[in-house]
Amino acid sequence: MLKNIDQAPYVPVFEVRDTLHKYGRYDPQTKTITVSDLIKFHGHLCGGLMEAAMALRAAFDALFPAGVIDRTDLTIISNNSACGGDVAAYLTGARARFGSHIIDLSLSGGEFIVRRVSTGDTVHVSLRPEVHPHEVKAQMRKLLGGDYSPEDIDLFGRLQWDYARRLVQHPASESFTVEHLHDFVWPDPTCLDLGRRSDNDFKDAP
Repeated sequence: MLKNIDQAPYVPVFEVRDTLHKYGRYDPQTKTITVSDLIKFHGHLCGGLMEAAMALRAAFDALFPAGVIDRTDLTIISNNSACGGDVAAYLTGARARFGSHIIDLSLSGGEFIVRRVSTGDTVHVSLRPEVHPHEVKAQMRKLLGGDYSPEDIDLFGRLQWDYARRLVQHPASESFTVEHLHDFVWPDPTCLDLGRRSDNDFKDAP
């Protein structure tokens, strides 16, 4: 399933912290999230999944320099791509239905704005232009244009997997830029207000 990507030198691994139970305090134990976990959630490995995972690795390195990612303390803005949006929700714990995951169609699939709520620290992470997978995008346009063969579908898959492999041969910082946004005004939620998330309200309780 991983096409040997799990053996790559910079495949991302995420150490996260959550609460112990609903209305519970912080869990003293962290969890490890791997690319295999992201694939199980999203459904398949693709270039978009790996691009998003690497982008958020770069963002988290800036927001959580100690290494452990607090999933009770994050909001995120992403594109509406299935791949990037799924990775954003899984890794941050943000939810569109609670207004903590906001959709911005002007962003690319591997571009995110991530905020650590407790500190207000906000970063914008985006793919470096020289890393852009032109061959993947060109083949995608061919498929979406309707004039394609079965071989074109197979080629698109191979191009995506090749792109994913390339990304994990280098540290995330070499493929993505991370810009700290000062005085960034968080936009209004893009989802209908369905209520506030409350299961983390007691995380700091004595």
